[in-house]
Amino acid sequence: MGSSDDGYDDPFAGIYEPFSGLNEMDFELHGIYMDHEPRQEFVSRLDKCKDHFLNILLCDANIRNASMTDEMKDRVDHGNDLQIDEEAEEEVTNKYRIHNPNVRWDKMEPKLGDVFESPAQLKFCVTNYAVNGGYQIYFQKSDNRRIVARCGKRHGDNKCPFRLYAAWMYNDRTFQVKAMNSKHLCSRVFKFGSIVNPEWIGRHYVTEIANKPKVKLREMISDIKQRYRCVVSIGQVRRAKQWAKELIEGKLNEHYARIWDYAQELLRSNPGSTCKVGVTNNPDDKNYFKRFYICFKALSVCWKIRCRKVIGLDGCFLKGQVKGELLTAIGRDANLPSVPNSLGCC
Repeated sequence: MGSSDDGYDDPFAGIYEPFSGLNEMDFELHGIYMDHEPRQEFVSRLDKCKDHFLNILLCDANIRNASMTDEMKDRVDHGNDLQIDEEAEEEVTNKYRIHNPNVRWDKMEPKLGDVFESPAQLKFCVTNYAVNGGYQIYFQKSDNRRIVARCGKRHGDNKCPFRLYAAWMYNDRTFQVKAMNSKHLCSRVFKFGSIVNPEWIGRHYVTEIANKPKVKLREMISDIKQRYRCVVSIGQVRRAKQWAKELIEGKLNEHYARIWDYAQELLRSNPGSTCKVGVTNNPDDKNYFKRFYICFKALSVCWKIRCRKVIGLDGCFLKGQVKGELLTAIGRDANLPSVPNSLGCC
């Protein structure tokens, strides 16, 4: 039993001990002023009981948290935690390098932890790295979930230890290099096999092909040898040129899908003309293009007024990528027999 200053024994003297470490500022935060607060009222908040769990709740730290406002709690208790979380988030963000597709092709080099947007972007980077260094890299596994790239022969004494493993990160929606051994023990090569595909050649020559669509294949092969020190076949260059043209002009399926728009534009710009689009209804409930007929209003009126009542038909077979036959109707002028007038085609 403890004794007070007034000369009588205080039954709650032992309960004051949890507050022995509090300073004046702590009491002000709780709104407690020892000069004006009655001792009995102050002690009644800290009365102990037989429940050990409730006695733990009566410690000074829990009472301080219970009395503070939410804003004060966030400022005092969680201020350091928020600062630590921001630093950790910044560290995770800057930990891995994000691939920059605008870097020169001879400066591209995959590193451990690099982040790519898609598997195609990673394969393009690895191909540039292989061509620049003359490494005989091939893709042992390649799909939308993982890519495994190795270098050189895997049998015999001269094994090249280079290995790259990348996988799709479902949470970040990125493709990341998870494991890599960048050491090479192989000699330089000039024939890279299937890793140098037509798409890789076309992506490097898309600007040249757009400016000069009729560039010769032999010229492209010679330029590739000189610029990239890479030997390619004429078939690879032909397919690369076709890939680049499809990228620039669009695919034929896209062109045929807009033939109705083309017919509507002809009718709008040439009132009175005739445009007919013929299709074939297949069992799969899809319509396929069959024929297209055009007759401009000006040509039909001109034939009725001043041309002879004779129509000559001529046709030619198309030998390009799209097969078919082009028919043309021709009328002969009455006054100038040597100048024909084209009426239309079907």
